[in-house]
Amino acid sequence: MSMDAWVFGILMVSGAVLLASVGALAVRKAVSTGTLKSNHEVAGYLLSVVGTLYSVLLGLIVVDTQSKYQEARAMSQQEADSCLDMFHLAYGMPLKERIELHNKLMEYLDVLVAQEWNSHTEEGSFRDFAKKPFREIWWSLTDFEPQTNKEQSVYEQLLDEMQKLSDGRRYRMQISKQGLPPVMWGVLIAGAALTVFFTYLFEVENEKAQILMTALVALSLALNILLVALFSNPYKGYMRIQAYPFEYDRRVMRELLELRSDTQSNQKQ
Repeated sequence: MSMDAWVFGILMVSGAVLLASVGALAVRKAVSTGTLKSNHEVAGYLLSVVGTLYSVLLGLIVVDTQSKYQEARAMSQQEADSCLDMFHLAYGMPLKERIELHNKLMEYLDVLVAQEWNSHTEEGSFRDFAKKPFREIWWSLTDFEPQTNKEQSVYEQLLDEMQKLSDGRRYRMQISKQGLPPVMWGVLIAGAALTVFFTYLFEVENEKAQILMTALVALSLALNILLVALFSNPYKGYMRIQAYPFEYDRRVMRELLELRSDTQSNQKQ
């Protein structure tokens, strides 16, 4: 978790707790002692209804957000893994086709890491910088004609990995445009405010105890909303998925090419 995420979280949670505490204190000062005690029974029942409904809604949104984040991470890992697997499988192809596929895969990762990963449009989606090398990888595979049983087996595996790469890339391009809809954010914030407001309708003899209880309610709600804010879009924000799997695979590919080159040089000598 980055320092920016910590700062954002602390400011958001602290602000919510402070605002709720100030509200509780203001109500205590504005309402005379004993006025709210007659409403405790009804207020308690309504608070349980409102709190239950909101907690169910908030819990579902938090779980859904976390599930989508984990799925997006898995799909990005799949896209990266398929690139490296195809690079390995290419060694079962003839030299010309192998070199061509290696170059296209390297170009794809270079463009993806250097340009595409951290580029977003105003709508939040990725800019499709790696579209050209991606399509050229497809064309390289579809133009290849296996001549032996070994090449046929390798070709089938390459197509399977290419399909996984395509699925991962398509998922990333589509899901990056999606976040929590504004209307959902409105419902979340309004529900949290309403739940905290209901705590003001109770009167506790100890003023500090009531403010503390209100602050704890606000803290619990703010922490859950913070999770939604941090993980609502897997590819944006403070907790966005990083390009490390692609950087790692690119480094492995370069090491393999250098190792292969050194081996061939030694054989010639």
